[in-house]
Amino acid sequence: MARLDEPDYVFRDRHPERSDVYALYDKESERMRREAFCLLDLPYGRHPRMTFDLFPGENDAPLAVFFHGGYWQSLDKQRFSFVAGPLLARGFSVALPNYPLAPEMSPEAIAAAARSCLPAIFAAVTRQTGSPPSSFMTTGHSAGGHLSIWAGMQAPEDPVVASVPFAGMVPISGIFDVRPLVGTSLNKALKLTVRRAAPLSPIHHELPPNQYRIFVGADETLGFLRQAARFTGGLKAAGRDAALFELTGLNHYTILMDLLSANSAIARVLEGMVGMGGDCAGRRDDYKKQNKLRQL
Repeated sequence: MARLDEPDYVFRDRHPERSDVYALYDKESERMRREAFCLLDLPYGRHPRMTFDLFPGENDAPLAVFFHGGYWQSLDKQRFSFVAGPLLARGFSVALPNYPLAPEMSPEAIAAAARSCLPAIFAAVTRQTGSPPSSFMTTGHSAGGHLSIWAGMQAPEDPVVASVPFAGMVPISGIFDVRPLVGTSLNKALKLTVRRAAPLSPIHHELPPNQYRIFVGADETLGFLRQAARFTGGLKAAGRDAALFELTGLNHYTILMDLLSANSAIARVLEGMVGMGGDCAGRRDDYKKQNKLRQL
């Protein structure tokens, strides 16, 4: 495959704000782990990176599972603890899994790890809150958006997970067709062929009949904008409940800054998916009281 796709997926040098954005994420995530009750590095498998962090909500809270990005070869859940803040305030429990990285692990093994984390997360939520989540959803950014779809595909396969209503999947700047990456420098670590990339691509699978809410930054590259549009269009053509949201003024690195806003569009959509829209002040106050007691 020609390297014409390189500018669509390898663009860190075109975004000088990237370092400042990551520094902000690190600062807000450290504050989140310091101020909120959380359980860190809980295992879901044998590999050292098969762990997750859990920010438990109240008894019977819905659960959001967030996968970090990094093209399956970099970054860590610790940088993204901040995403738990607006969701805890809206009555959710939040889990952030890590997963093995390329080139140590193949993309197929990474996808399998993402699919395997849900039972352990459910067990931890049940131990901590006294009940399973009332419902759950999977979400994530970039490669984590891809993994959120793979994890969502696990939902009907595990009896414990399948016993909880699955609200759906919310990929943010996701990768739904892996094939364009084969001809880019990103493939040095992934070591994919077009033949192997095709079955790794959610766009080629029949997906569960759940809600799909797809986010992309309006200032992202044409590659990511096309990925989001094609994935959403394919879901709608298959009769799925799918909607695409383009967030004005945001690019691939800044899109998660929406979750640092008091009026976060992403958080509002997740809230609506589990029927928790409207005035959440009571839940916010209850969470703050509960969190204070847990830290004593």
